[in-house]
Amino acid sequence: MDKQKPTTAELTIMIAGAVMLVGSFISFYSGGSSSAWSTGLFPVATLLPLYGVIMGGEIALTRLAGVHLPERIGTFTWEQLHLALAFFSAILALCFLITNNPGLGGGVFIELLAAAGLVYGAVMLQKERNTGAIG
Repeated sequence: MDKQKPTTAELTIMIAGAVMLVGSFISFYSGGSSSAWSTGLFPVATLLPLYGVIMGGEIALTRLAGVHLPERIGTFTWEQLHLALAFFSAILALCFLITNNPGLGGGVFIELLAAAGLVYGAVMLQKERNTGAIG
């Protein structure tokens, strides 16, 4: 792919990935400095921003920088990987929301909203690229 203007779905994924990265530095639990990078939450909470960075980074590299990446990673297309990573991040964010904890911080809510953005963007990407996975 040559450098092209990103589509709405691609912009959604890039923005949600950036928001997820920023949200990972905000406290997950009230009354402390427990970000996604803290000892008690690492590595599970760290997967959230990593998924967002992978998704947004792939789109930024291919659309904005014109980098040619392989069409498939193993047997998966990039669209399939985007969908899987988005749903994994949403499930993880929901798990942090519903677990028994001392009190939720802003980081959990930011990660949850960003995960919803990743899911929305990944589903829209499937439709935009006519992969046939989603009608």
